Amino acid sequence: MICPECEEEFPDTISTCWDCNVRLVPSLAEPEFPELAVVCTILNETTAHIIKGFLENESIPCQLENISFHAGPAPVADLMKVRLWSKKEDVLRARKLLQEREDVQICSSCETEVGFQDEFCGHCGEKLS
Repeated sequence: MICPECEEEFPDTISTCWDCNVRLVPSLAEPEFPELAVVCTILNETTAHIIKGFLENESIPCQLENISFHAGPAPVADLMKVRLWSKKEDVLRARKLLQEREDVQICSSCETEVGFQDEFCGHCGEKLS
């Protein structure tokens, strides 16, 4: 048996922690980690940080991936992309908020950021609406 407060272990014959005076439990629950999903792929690091700040300001916590790789002397396109991750339950709301912004357009097929004036996605070739 384990105390949920101080995490001290006791024999099975004890039901209350001597120090904390709380009921012992058979095991401590594992912390539940939220399931994450990709909101979109962003083509440059600066824009990724701006979008991350925008979403966090809208109470959508998110993380950036692949922001530390810098190729030189010429950037390698696929390695310079930044993926924006959020909780799975926040992804649709985050994409909707990004679509409402006039300066951000996301391909509905591959979720890659595209130029607002583009007619086709430069990553997958999908016709943009």
